Amino acid sequence: MRRNGIASVHVFTILLASGSVATTAVAGGVDTYSTGAAVAWLPQEFVLGGAIPLGANFAFPGNPFTPIVNGGPVPLYDPVSQAPTNMVAEATGVDNGDGSWTVSLEVFTVDGSAFVTKSTPLQVPTECCGLQPVTDFVIDLGNGYQVPGFPVDGIDIPGDTSASYFVAVEYYFYRLDGTQNLEFGDTTGPYLLPQGFCFAWGYAVEDAVDMNRAGFVATFTPTPDPECPKGCADVTGDCVVSGDDLAALLAAWGTNDPVFDFTGDGDVGGADLAYLLSSWGDCVGG
Repeated sequence: MRRNGIASVHVFTILLASGSVATTAVAGGVDTYSTGAAVAWLPQEFVLGGAIPLGANFAFPGNPFTPIVNGGPVPLYDPVSQAPTNMVAEATGVDNGDGSWTVSLEVFTVDGSAFVTKSTPLQVPTECCGLQPVTDFVIDLGNGYQVPGFPVDGIDIPGDTSASYFVAVEYYFYRLDGTQNLEFGDTTGPYLLPQGFCFAWGYAVEDAVDMNRAGFVATFTPTPDPECPKGCADVTGDCVVSGDDLAALLAAWGTNDPVFDFTGDGDVGGADLAYLLSSWGDCVGG
């Protein structure tokens, strides 16, 4: 096993029951997303060297199955012929009611057959290295495989996309005989974009010949901003004393604003300026 997999249907049901399912409001009234599946060459963990999309779904003209968060399963289309494939995908967004938000993506075959069959291409073209052997079966939420017209459009998550989040991820797949593989992990990284949560995961191709359902569940929990050390003259909240703090202090000059009155003498003035300049740079406490 080289890559990880997400929750069983049982676990997935628990996740849905733990919060209130809600379609995130966006400009169009619903939260749509792009998704797809591909075979890929991954020369290193999470470094995509090349991929051949087996199915993709996004709002191209004439597609009656625009994917919608919490909208049910939708077919994955052949990205060239735009004909439905044997795979469908479904994405959800769950407000857990405790400040965290859970999103999931599941891809499965309509008839229960394997993802990778004898007709699946087992070599992919790459820009760097010509044809390379397929190593992984990949499911994708919003990243796009560099397919022309495939947008970067993930699942909207309420909150500040620039904030820090702890992301707990569960990966799973089901085999043809009904058994499952379930693994857990956590991550940080640029997955939460202004366009929404975007993520892709690769399953070893030797597993994909015997699996017909796979997915992941990711739970985002905001992490509080770190508190600056006691005595820090930072006023902007980044734990660094810099020109921004100096400008803010000068704007408060002559007032009794306690935020800038570092010396506690009831007046924002030269003594406070000296204190700020003496602690210039990263806060180390005091």
